[in-house]
Amino acid sequence: MAAEGDAIASATVELLEERLRRLTYLVTGETNWAGVPTSPPKPHSIDDTISRRLARLESGLEKLSKNVPVVQEVLQLHDRHPEIFASRQNPEPIPEDLTTENLASIVLSYASAFPETSSRLTSLNDLPIPDARTSASLIELQPRLDRLAQKQDEQTRAISELRVRTARVLQRWYEVGLVGDGECWAEWEGRLEDVEREVRREEVARERRRNEI
Repeated sequence: MAAEGDAIASATVELLEERLRRLTYLVTGETNWAGVPTSPPKPHSIDDTISRRLARLESGLEKLSKNVPVVQEVLQLHDRHPEIFASRQNPEPIPEDLTTENLASIVLSYASAFPETSSRLTSLNDLPIPDARTSASLIELQPRLDRLAQKQDEQTRAISELRVRTARVLQRWYEVGLVGDGECWAEWEGRLEDVEREVRREEVARERRRNEI
């Protein structure tokens, strides 16, 4: 039982040592001539330790998120949708049954895209980086632009309502003012014609009575 416990403890220590070597290589990225990762140099002071450096980075990020709204929005987006920022952990493995000719044909099929990608990457180096203050000022203008866009939408709706009301007023003026006046004048003209006929009839009757006398 004691021998089995010693074996388990020894295996556990070896696994921990292996994990420590991997972590050391991830931190330093260097190995000695035997392939053993070299230990990171000791910090000159307590301020150079990893914990202090992480604390400074967290403090700086907190200050940056308070002063720059876009950083705060990115952090909120990370909290709500962390899957967007997660890297792909399990890429599809390359089939092991591919021959060298198959791999070469696959690589050569994308050969035309290499110069284009290279030229695009080169053009990125030529693009000037905008001033951070200019970008920050543009970001600060976004709420005002949103309010202006909302006001513009309200004005557009008001103008649309005014157009509808104007069309109704014109329709009412046409029906009452033009068509109604025309009907009124037509009625008056008919009444005048009736009066003229009565006057003529009365004149004719008067003329006949005068001739009889």
